[in-house]
Amino acid sequence: MPIQLLPPRLANQIAAGEVVERPASVVKELVENSLDAGATKIELAIEKGGHKRIRLRDNGCGIPQHELELALSRHATSKISTLEDLERILSLGFRGEALASISSVSRLTLSSKPAEQEQAWQAHCEGRDMAVKLNPVAHPDGTTIDVADLFYNTPARRKFLRTEKTEFQHIDDVIRRIALSHPEVTFILRHNSKTVRRFLAVDKQDRAARIGAVAGQKFLSNAIYCHTEYDGIVIEGWLGNENVLRSSTDCQFSFVNGRGMRDKLILHAIRQAYESAWGIMEQPAFVVYLTVPPEDVDVNVHPAKHEVRFQQSRLVHDFICKTVADALMPQSHADALATPASTSPEHDYIRPLVSATPANTATERQSGATYTAPPASQAALPRSQSPSRGRTGPARNVSDSQYQANYQQLMTPNGDSSGAVSPLLSAIALDPKHRLFSDDNNAYLVNATRLAALWLEDLIGSASTSQPLLMPVSVHGENVSKETLDTLNASSFVVSRAAGKCRLQQVPAGTRHLPWLAVFGPMLEHPIHSVNDIPALLGKLIIEQDDNAGQPVWQWFDAQSTAKRWEWIREFGTVRPLSALIACMEQTDG
Repeated sequence: MPIQLLPPRLANQIAAGEVVERPASVVKELVENSLDAGATKIELAIEKGGHKRIRLRDNGCGIPQHELELALSRHATSKISTLEDLERILSLGFRGEALASISSVSRLTLSSKPAEQEQAWQAHCEGRDMAVKLNPVAHPDGTTIDVADLFYNTPARRKFLRTEKTEFQHIDDVIRRIALSHPEVTFILRHNSKTVRRFLAVDKQDRAARIGAVAGQKFLSNAIYCHTEYDGIVIEGWLGNENVLRSSTDCQFSFVNGRGMRDKLILHAIRQAYESAWGIMEQPAFVVYLTVPPEDVDVNVHPAKHEVRFQQSRLVHDFICKTVADALMPQSHADALATPASTSPEHDYIRPLVSATPANTATERQSGATYTAPPASQAALPRSQSPSRGRTGPARNVSDSQYQANYQQLMTPNGDSSGAVSPLLSAIALDPKHRLFSDDNNAYLVNATRLAALWLEDLIGSASTSQPLLMPVSVHGENVSKETLDTLNASSFVVSRAAGKCRLQQVPAGTRHLPWLAVFGPMLEHPIHSVNDIPALLGKLIIEQDDNAGQPVWQWFDAQSTAKRWEWIREFGTVRPLSALIACMEQTDG
């Protein structure tokens, strides 16, 4: 097929595909034109979800008679005239394509009368080349646009329209969004001769009244207000709390310089702020107004103008995220995080490292025998000569000299701080959960599960403050009792419930390193009636979560003094006479 110019009618219909996606797109373009014309009252009458008719009337400045024909031409607009105007757009419309595109796929009639003009005139298109005809009509000051039979001449696009109810829902969403950005304008929406929406004008500074009318009083009463300004960027927002979380995004409104947006950068920043403050959750509800210098934002990057491009996108993203996160963070939590710069911290968030010595080094399971650090002579060997290098199994190729060193350590008594000789404190690690200790007379089998409750009781009991998790943990919690949550919150935990989920936000100081992601959900499955129930339950869950769960308990145990460890060994260990154990071992060897 040779290259040829497209007929004007076909070119206009192709261009209409970028502007007119569905009836709601027509409503958006017409309402934005009315707002640019300075209208303070806009009435919309919809028939059959916009399939049959969309009729808009406003009290704006109107269009003079000699400009009516131009108004229906492509790329004709009164809103910009130079390249400098395009670099700092202040109006909602600027491309000059809306009326031409709409008229190419519908039967459009435009009636208008400026206040200084005595006679109102009407323009409508007909004929193959869409010639505009004018005739005088009776009409008050303002403009009326009647769009009938949308897509009547493009059946391929008409069949993609949804049901009447669905299309009107999209129109309703457009009106609600625009009404939020222009509280000083009255909006009346009718569908099939029935008034559906009536938003009366309020003071431009009283956005809360319009938000209550559009988003509902429940949202307004559960919203956190924020207002911050930085480097010429201003953000004003109403952020819904846990009581208005939703399963859909139908109550998420964001605006840039008065223009309704579904911009990915803005939504990501707000969502990230909610997650950092509350953890993973349902969809939040919010109304956020962002004001940016016009020269720092490009609104001409999306056919429907739903997205924008910021000159300093990273700054805008971080500014929104921090402002929203600071507003959502409860003041009590923020106070707990604040630490005076001139004083040393009083919390125990970070514990000093304890240097390991042969006397208190944690034992590991190595082929059923105690394994300690190799002697200095072996530690100095090159890596290529290391006895354990190159083996894939769990056991190590331990030399005879190392076994001899281990035996000498096992048979050497340890001295306590007073200089007196204490009983032997060496052990055989039977598995990750069990150790076997012995003194002169008895053998003690110690289970890490029994020690875990003591360990966590020490951690939780000594914590005087809460410590925020880097990322809150959220789990389903419909069946969690209020008593369980109250008990946890009384024990230096911070647990909240919203939208059927429980979120763990803070834990007792010093316990942040515990595997909360793995144990928080199972922890809520058990009823907790008392603060004293928490250490035992938590210890059991930590021990059970994987095969190496006993190691943190033993590390804590080995860091205690020798006398203290023997006290716990005799209290929690299963006792058997040493002679009976030796006889049993000899019988097994035989």
